[in-house]
Amino acid sequence: MAEWSQLPKELLNLISQRLESSLYLLRFRSVCSSWRSSTSSTPNLHNHHHYFPSNFPIFSNDPTSPNQTHNSTFSLSKRTLFLITPPQQNQQQLLQPWIIKVGYDPSGNSQLWHPLSRFAIKSSNRPSPSTFPGLLDIYHLPVIELGEEFVLNIGGPPSCSSLYMEKVVFSWTGSNTQGFVLLTIHVSGKLALFRSGDEGWSIIPDMPTPYDDVCVFKGRLFAVDGTGRTVRVGLDLSVEIVAEPVFGGDKKFLVECEGELLLVDKYLSSGYVCGLDMLAEDGDEIFELGCERAMKFGLYRLEEEERRWVELESLNGRVLFLGDDCAFCVPATDLRVAKGDCVVFRDDTFNLNVLECGIGVFNLGDDGISLLSRQPDYFNLFWPPPDWVTLH
Repeated sequence: MAEWSQLPKELLNLISQRLESSLYLLRFRSVCSSWRSSTSSTPNLHNHHHYFPSNFPIFSNDPTSPNQTHNSTFSLSKRTLFLITPPQQNQQQLLQPWIIKVGYDPSGNSQLWHPLSRFAIKSSNRPSPSTFPGLLDIYHLPVIELGEEFVLNIGGPPSCSSLYMEKVVFSWTGSNTQGFVLLTIHVSGKLALFRSGDEGWSIIPDMPTPYDDVCVFKGRLFAVDGTGRTVRVGLDLSVEIVAEPVFGGDKKFLVECEGELLLVDKYLSSGYVCGLDMLAEDGDEIFELGCERAMKFGLYRLEEEERRWVELESLNGRVLFLGDDCAFCVPATDLRVAKGDCVVFRDDTFNLNVLECGIGVFNLGDDGISLLSRQPDYFNLFWPPPDWVTLH
């Protein structure tokens, strides 16, 4: 067998085409000069095209006329989620990794986001320059790419900017370097599709119940409505039912998890929380804010041939993360947490304590929900960065 540095260029090129991340391709090309010369600096065009779309028309509230003229357009940005692990592991004290989301702000500057939030980490919440490096070089740290999210940014009239906080998914189509499709949920609750080459968005009329979530699974577009009815969306605007409804919870999510498509059913309870320092004008009352609080979660796996969801009693030691614009699944062993079978999720009722970052942890074993700060293993995965990052 030839040494790794003497492998045929044809074989190296085939290997590089299977790398589904620009980060992994960069590391592959950094091994030696022969590996670098055998591959292109552009990842496999089927998965990572060098062309990236920029501006898209804005649609209005009216699903029958979705492409009214506006003074501004959507711009598409991508953010990548990374699990950054310590460069060296102390056998007597295993250091925990760190989850972060990296992308760019509207000005094109690199920016850090909390992994489960659509809001950037403010400079006031960052460690001082003396303890946090000005340059976080993830190319020289052990890194696992957990996933990516796409966000439609909008400028112009304030009346438009509040309408598009829904999740959006992006997928390349075929081998054409400019072929792509976007899928999101219109303010009407219907699905909105944009294909490369289209002049405007297409609103798909099918909607027995408003849709809750969209995702890309094995290169195909999926959506789920409030009943759990799940459909596969075609580029020709067709909608094919792949799973019948799952009644029970109040909010449905789709998550790709190690080659499987999962449905997360979130049960909510309406209530009130007291606002901090929010006294009424007469000083006698404290305002109470209406909110919906997560009570428990149901988990299901798609059996596509049988067109049904099968309930799960565990995640087989994995941890599922539910964010504003993304959802991903990670083995507990990669996170170096004591146990998995948990759902880590965003819940605004936990925002009263800034350290919680609006995050709760649901344990599948006992159906219990706790604050993030009461789960040290999970708390240490998030912001602020661990000591080994700031000292690196």
